[in-house]
Amino acid sequence: MTEEMQPRPLPEAQPGMAEILPDLPCEVCRDLIPLVQDGAASPTATEMVRRHMEHCESCLAFWQEGAPAQSAPDDGKVLGKIYKRLRLLLFAALGAGALFGLWLMSFGFAGQFNLLIMPAVGAAGALLLRRRWYLTPLCVAALGFVWHLSLESTGPVLGLIYAAFYGGLCLLGAVAAMLFRYAFGKEDLP
Repeated sequence: MTEEMQPRPLPEAQPGMAEILPDLPCEVCRDLIPLVQDGAASPTATEMVRRHMEHCESCLAFWQEGAPAQSAPDDGKVLGKIYKRLRLLLFAALGAGALFGLWLMSFGFAGQFNLLIMPAVGAAGALLLRRRWYLTPLCVAALGFVWHLSLESTGPVLGLIYAAFYGGLCLLGAVAAMLFRYAFGKEDLP
């Protein structure tokens, strides 16, 4: 027989441990087998695996085959999931920020808060949407127009003025974010 075909030797029995250790379920034993084969398992876990394989032919066969190596998680998939969650969180923050700014302006609070909120929404939109950065100022302007027409019973002219104000502030923030991104060399301008 070649080296690859020779059966693997079972771990040596630990004296005095056999009486006090419980028997393992097959699933747990199969999870522990790669650790025992690599020498990373504790003596207690090694003894429990050895005892289980004395009476379980399927786990013994799994041991003899050489347990498949534990695969490391795919970094691309993990980072993709994290990036997707961050994008969703940023979209939620964009929407919440835009609605908060509209609420402040329409319910009697001074517009100076929007001088900070709307550019931040525009900057976040530019960072999130990258090449489609222009969608954030357009969407915020449209949302502002609809908001003021529906909630404040203002005319379309005043609604357009508010929409231009919100869109302009978002545009200012988006341009600032793109210039910062360009200045720090993360990406060329579109």
